[in-house]
This record gives sequence, C-alpha cells and structure tokens, in this order.
Amino acid sequence: MKKICVLTLGLFAAASMSAQTATVKEGEKAFKSVNSYGSYQNAVKTITPAFSDAETSGNAQTYWIPGKAGFKLYDDMLGQRMIGKDVNLDEMGSALLDGYNYGLKALSLDTVTDAKGKVKTKYSKEIAQTIANHHNDFANAGSGFWDSHNYPKAYEAFMAYVAIPGNKSLGEAAPAALPDSVAAQMAYYAGLAAWQAEKLPEAAAAFEKMMEIGYDDIAAYDYAYSVAYQMNDEARKLKYSQIAYEKFGNEKPDFLQRIISSYIADKKYDDAMELLGTAIKNDPTNGTNYYLIGVLYDEKGDKENSQSSFKKAVEIDPNNAMVNFSYGTSLIQQYERLDEKTGDMSQAEYNKYRVETMNPLLKEAAVYLEKAYELDNEMTNALTNLKIVYYNLNDGANLERVEKLLL
Repeated sequence: MKKICVLTLGLFAAASMSAQTATVKEGEKAFKSVNSYGSYQNAVKTITPAFSDAETSGNAQTYWIPGKAGFKLYDDMLGQRMIGKDVNLDEMGSALLDGYNYGLKALSLDTVTDAKGKVKTKYSKEIAQTIANHHNDFANAGSGFWDSHNYPKAYEAFMAYVAIPGNKSLGEAAPAALPDSVAAQMAYYAGLAAWQAEKLPEAAAAFEKMMEIGYDDIAAYDYAYSVAYQMNDEARKLKYSQIAYEKFGNEKPDFLQRIISSYIADKKYDDAMELLGTAIKNDPTNGTNYYLIGVLYDEKGDKENSQSSFKKAVEIDPNNAMVNFSYGTSLIQQYERLDEKTGDMSQAEYNKYRVETMNPLLKEAAVYLEKAYELDNEMTNALTNLKIVYYNLNDGANLERVEKLLL
C-alpha cells in the first residue's frame, strides 16, 4: 500500500512537469502560425504562464521562442513593405522590440553548468547574431514610432540602437561601435522621445548618455536642463549647466546664469564669485558676467557693489533688457535708502535734499527702466517700477501712460 502511494505521488509530479513543458510546446506551436502582430500577441498569451512557473521561467528557451518569433514577424513585415504592400509600422516596430526584449532575457538565462562544472550555452550564438543583424532596424523603428507619436516605444528603439554595439553579452557578434556623432544624436532623440512621453527619469538618463558621448547641438543641453527642472532635481540642474558651460562657454549666457543661480540657492557665494572672476578674466567685455556679479552682491546684501556691477554691465551691454532693468531698479533702491536717512531733517531741508539729491536718481532710473521695456515689452516689472518712479516724481502724465500699459 505504501509503495502504491509513493508511486501515485510520482505520477502526480510527472504530470505536473508535463503540464508545464506542454505549455512551452503549445506556445512554440502557436508562434509557428503567426502572420500578424495580433496573432503574435495571442501566441504570447499562450506561453505567458511559463514565464512565472518555477520549472520553466529559468529556461532560455521559454523566452527565445517569442523572441525569435518577434524577429521573424518583423522580417516578414519588412519584406511585405519592400514589395509595396501596406504595413502597420507601429506593429512592425513592436514586433522588433518584443523580439529584442525576449531575446535579451533568453540570453541572460542561456548558461548551463554541467556536472563537471563546464559552462555551456544552447541559444546564445543564435540570439546574439539575430540581434546584431537587426541593429540598424532599431533606428528605423524609432523614427517610425516618433512619426506616429508613439514616444515610449521611440525611446526604447533609439536606446536599443545606442546600446547594442556595447552589449558585452553579444560577444563577437556585437556590431561595430557607432561613430560618436551618430550615437550622441540617437541618445538625444531617445531623450526627446522619453521627455515627450513624460518619462522624465528615462529622458534624463538618455540626455546624460548624450552628454557622455558628446553632442554639439546647444539646444540639446537646454532640453536636458528643462527635464531636470521639471524633476525639481537641483543636483542635475547644476550638473547639466556645468557640462554645457564647459562645452560652450559664453556662447549661451544662460548656462553660467544657471550655475550661479544654483550656487546662490546653496549659499555658495565664494564658489560663485570665483567662477565669475574667472569668466570676467577670460572675457572682460561680456556684460552678462558683470550683471551676474551684481546679482550675487545683491543676494549678499551689498547694494553698493551690486549697483556698480549693474552699471558696468549696462555700459558694456546697453541693449540688454534685464541689465537695464536691474540698474534702473538699483537706482530706485538707492533713492529709498537715502529717504530712510532723512528722518532728522526739517521739511525745508528734506525738500531741498529731495530735489537736489534724491529725485535725480529717480529720473535716471526712469531712463533705464523705459529702455528695458522698449527692449522687451513683456517685461511688466519694468512698468511696475516706473509707476513708483513717476508717482514719487509727481509726474502725472507718465504715471497715467504707464498704468494704461499695465492694463
């Protein structure tokens, strides 16, 4: 009786093993009749239970079956397209990505150690060669996904194109390394696609790959900064600005301004001053550098040095709206500081002091604030400050004009 019981348990175990093996076999059979992406997805459903079963989930074959079928479907659809038949490019690209992802999973599992400790592989050579042979197809798939606004998959395809040559698991089958210019551009496209898909961490990673390789489009570094800004990642904002400033220098002043803003936010005033000192030494005719020193002094509460720096900046760069606004505003602040010191004056002394010393500051401020608004008519804070100027000068006509502009 005991023997019968043991035998029965053994039969149950064998039946269980056969059931899981049957799932893989059934899936393999289903993939043989695949002729569209829809039928491919149905075949994937057939084999999916094997992905989570302890008996089959660790076998390379379980994943290479759908992987190989994905690549074959891609090839079939590409062939149809080449002879002029209509093909859904999104589905064709999706078959390629599925083949790639299942292929990588199978490749990671295709290592078997025998009783003697020797490592053997069964599918690795075929998998590696298949992926390598389709390398250029990922760039085309990425473009197709981009055109159809399927940005998540465009990101996947572009990043696969960048990653494949450096994938050590492909061994000798790995394609030749991409030229740096091509690899960087593809990483850039991947970053844009991930950004459009609102996959911000992925976008940041792609842009960082682009920077690591080196890319010469200055706008790309602005986009990377925008991603870091949306992530509210101060460390990345500073990092990207530093990389861009080191690469492009003062070609775009925003990069240096962002670094200084980060330093000021962290109260790293000495670091900011050292960087600006070097920038001025390298380019003493750049007004933006003096403007940034003015901002730094202003943040530290040193209004006199701040004002003198803004004045130097406007002398060098008289057609910069922000510089004109900053110097004009500093003159209003000087007026206000002087006004605070008149508490002990008689009314007659105050009136004389205001006319001779204080009002000239407001009149000068008006010149620069008007210029700022002329240069940038969206700078409404210049108009707000002009209201203060004309109110204190009792200049009703100009006050009314400015108020109308603010409406």
